[in-house]
Amino acid sequence: MNGVELVEEMARRFQAGDVDGAFELLHPEFRIQQPESLPHGGWHRGRAGMGEMGAAFAAHWDRTIADPRVLGCGGAVVQITTQTWTARRTGRAATVDVVELFSFAGGLVAEIRVFQQDTHLLLATLDGPLLDTPKPAMGH
Repeated sequence: MNGVELVEEMARRFQAGDVDGAFELLHPEFRIQQPESLPHGGWHRGRAGMGEMGAAFAAHWDRTIADPRVLGCGGAVVQITTQTWTARRTGRAATVDVVELFSFAGGLVAEIRVFQQDTHLLLATLDGPLLDTPKPAMGH
């Protein structure tokens, strides 16, 4: 598979819920970088690091990903998606474009660097009132 095909196949596997299958496309020395300002930010190494990063993300947000555009650029690939992040605690949501830069080694994904359009907007979803919870019925 070329780089574009690898990125598209990894996305397909993640969307199908095949996390193990997606992780099979990661190089043993894989690393991913997220903006330091996010709770799941920084460099994460290996399949375990990818899993830990995903768990840290999922502790805060649910996400939908739309309109993927995957562009080959020499030996690298750029993926642009529109993502809506919904905070689990507040229910507040924000939609941003996300650019991911992929590099490859040995026919596998070696590195992903992730750039969210507006991390301040995403972090703001975590602030504010909690989701409405049902109030207990008042007894007479």
